[in-house]
Parts: sequence; structure tokens; C-alpha cells
Amino acid sequence: MRKIMIFVVTAIFIAMPLMANAGMKDAYKRTTDVKKIAWMERGMKAVRSKLKDGDSAKFRNVYFHRGSDGIPMTCGEVNSKNSFGGYTGFQRFISAGKPELTFIEEQVEDFNTVWNRFCR
Repeated sequence: MRKIMIFVVTAIFIAMPLMANAGMKDAYKRTTDVKKIAWMERGMKAVRSKLKDGDSAKFRNVYFHRGSDGIPMTCGEVNSKNSFGGYTGFQRFISAGKPELTFIEEQVEDFNTVWNRFCR
């Protein structure tokens, strides 16, 4: 009985971070807030406009975030085709809904600073 209890407690501690992470990954699909959905759609549209092949864009982990500055942002990851027609791998993005206010990881030198300010 004691071994079963230890197993159950261990399984719960292992599963908790995974469940929390899954919630973040599905935030775009799970939200019912129409304003947040519209904001995320604008952000993804702005990201597409900055890519070489915006029509090939695949998004994941997309979510709406209003950081300590109160600035609304769409945060997430995008994968798209390069000039050779191959997918380059997922990279993070931040968008305030316009192309000129959209930043893709490979295009910004100190992206982590921007990400930490607006998406955490």
C-alpha cells in the first residue's frame, strides 16, 4: 500500500508541470474571449506578413498576454518555409498586431530581453 501511495504522489508531481504547460500551449484554441481571439489573429497575420512564405506559417503555443506594462501582445511560435521551400523550425514571435510592431526570434539580436518583457 505504501509503494502505491508513493507512486501516486510521484506521478502527480511529474504530471503537474506537464498539465500547466499543456494549458499554455492550447491557450489560443481554448480561449472564448472574442477580444483576445481577435488580438491573436491580428498578431498571427502580422507575423505572416514578415515571413518569406507567410502562407506556409504553422503556429503553436500562441497566447494573449498583457504584461506589467499593460501592453497587449500576441506571443507564440511559428514555423515557415524558407527561400528553398523547406521548413526552418519553430521560433518564437511577439506581436502588437502590426507588422512594424512584430518581432521574430531570428530577426532580433537580443530577442530574449524583448520576450521576457512582453511575454512573461
